[in-house]
Amino acid sequence: MSPASERLLGLTEDELLGFDLMEHVHPDDAERIVNEISSHVITHGAVGPLEFRVRHRDSSWRYLEAIGLNLLDDPAVGGIIFNCRDITERKAFEHDLAFQATHDSLTGLPNRALLLDRLGQAIARSTRGDGRPLVLFIDLDRFKFVNDSLGHGAGDRLLSKVADRIRGAVRPGDTVARFGGDEFVVLAEGIEEVAECDAIADRLSDSLATPFILSGQEVFVSASIGMRLARSDHENPETLLRDADSAMYRAKERGRSRTEWFDEQTHWRTVDRLATENALHRALDRDELRLHYQPQHDLVTGRMVGVEGLLRWSHPERGLVGPADFIELAEETGLIVPIGEWVLHEACRQGRRWQRQSPSEEPFVVSVNLSAHQIARPDLTDVVARALDATGFPAESLCLEITEGALMQDVATTVQALRSLKALGVRLSIDDFGTGHASLGHLKQFPVDSLKIDRTFVDGLGVVADDQVIVAAVIGLAHALGITAIAEGVETPAQLAELRALRCDAAQGYLFSRPVEAAELGDIHAVSIGRADGRAGNRRLL
Repeated sequence: MSPASERLLGLTEDELLGFDLMEHVHPDDAERIVNEISSHVITHGAVGPLEFRVRHRDSSWRYLEAIGLNLLDDPAVGGIIFNCRDITERKAFEHDLAFQATHDSLTGLPNRALLLDRLGQAIARSTRGDGRPLVLFIDLDRFKFVNDSLGHGAGDRLLSKVADRIRGAVRPGDTVARFGGDEFVVLAEGIEEVAECDAIADRLSDSLATPFILSGQEVFVSASIGMRLARSDHENPETLLRDADSAMYRAKERGRSRTEWFDEQTHWRTVDRLATENALHRALDRDELRLHYQPQHDLVTGRMVGVEGLLRWSHPERGLVGPADFIELAEETGLIVPIGEWVLHEACRQGRRWQRQSPSEEPFVVSVNLSAHQIARPDLTDVVARALDATGFPAESLCLEITEGALMQDVATTVQALRSLKALGVRLSIDDFGTGHASLGHLKQFPVDSLKIDRTFVDGLGVVADDQVIVAAVIGLAHALGITAIAEGVETPAQLAELRALRCDAAQGYLFSRPVEAAELGDIHAVSIGRADGRAGNRRLL
C-alpha cells in the first residue's frame, strides 16, 4: 500500500499493515470483486477497471476504480498489484444525472420514462398470478386558474403539495409519477378485485379535499381520474397509459371531480376526436368550410331584413357536418381563430355580392357568431376591419353575435372589445339571451343593438306559461333599452302569433327557412312572410 492509500481510506501506513481489504468492501460488491480477481487476474494476468465501494475511516462508503495486474512471477514484486483511484464524486454526479433523467425536478417523483419502465416490469410480474397492475391518470381541475390568479410560483408550490398528498394516499410500493403539467399517474400492483381500485381512487380524491394554503390563502383542488386495469400480461405500457388518459378526459367531460373507468367506447371516441382534429386542421386549406344562411324577418312588415351565417363543414367522408360536431373542438385547439376569420371574410364577401345583385335603400344585415376566444384576442377589431376593407361590405350591414355566456367570462375585456368594435360601425347582438348570467348592470355596459331570445324559451310559447312570461320580459327589456328583440328557433305558426302579440321585432327559424346556401336565397329583397300564417313569399325558402 502506497502513501496515497491514506487519501483513499483515511488510514496511515502503520494502520494499513495487516489490513484485509476484502473485509472492508461493501457486501453488495465483495462477491463480484472476488470472482473478478479469481477469473481474470489470476488466470489471465489482468483485469479492470473494477468499480466497488470501500468503507472509509470516517465510516462513509467511497467508490474506487481499480485495475489489477498479476505480478506473482515478478521477483521484484511477487504479488497482485491494484492501481486505485477515488471516483466517489464522479459516481455522485452520475447518480444525480441518472436521477434527473428519470425524475421530475419539481416534485422529485418518477417521470414518464421511469413510469413506463416500472409499468413494463409490473406487467411482466403479473404473469406470476400476483394480481394485475392498475393505472390511475389524475388531472387537476382548473389548475390554470391558480397560475393565472396567484402566479406560477404558487402553482409550482401547489403541485409539490399535491404530490405529497398523493404519495400519502397510496399503498407502500405503489408508484406515483408526475406525467407533466398538472397530470399525475399512480401505478398500483397486485390488484385482485375491482373494489381495491375504487378504494384507491377514493383515497386519492379524499386526500385533495382538504384545502391547500398558498400565499396565505385557501385553495381548493379537485381532480378528474381515469382508471385502466391491465387485462393480461400481454398489455402494452403505452396503451395502458393512453387508455387511462382517455378515461380521465371522459371524467372531465362529465363534470370533473369524478372517476371514470376506461371502456372501448371511450377509446374510439378519443380516436375519432383525434381524426376530427387532424381533418379540421386541413379543412381551411382544402376549402371544405361552408356558410349557410338563415333568414331573419321583420314581424311587422314580414320583410326579410337579414340573414345569420351559420358554419358547416363539407367533410370529405362524413358529408355536411353541423357546428355542434366540431366547434367545441375548434375552440379547444385554437382553430376557432383562423376559422372565425374565414367566416368573417366569407360573410362580408357574400353580403357585398347580395348588395350588388339586389341594390336597395332598405337595410339588410348579415350576422355571424363570435366565440369567447375571438373576443379575448386584442387584434379582433383589426381582423373585422380587414374583412370589411377587403370586401367593401359596409360596417353597418355586419352584425356580430356573442353568446351571453361568452360575454360574462371577462366582463372588463368584453366591454372594451365591444366598444372598439362599435367604433367601427358594426352592429352587435347578444345571442342565446336568458341562458347566461348577465345582470341589468352588466347589460347597460354592453353597447349592443339587439337581444336574441334563446330557442328554449320560444319552444314553450303557447305551451309553458313561464316561458311566455320570460319571452315577454326579454322583449320588454330590449325595448326599454332602446334595442330590438329577435326570436330564434321559431317553428310553428302558434309561436309566431305569440311573438307578434308580444311585439317581438324579428324572428328566424324553420317556420321560415332552414339554413340554406346563398344561391338558394335568390333576390333577398323579394322575400317576405305572410302577416297571418308565416309562410314565406319565396317558396325556395321552404
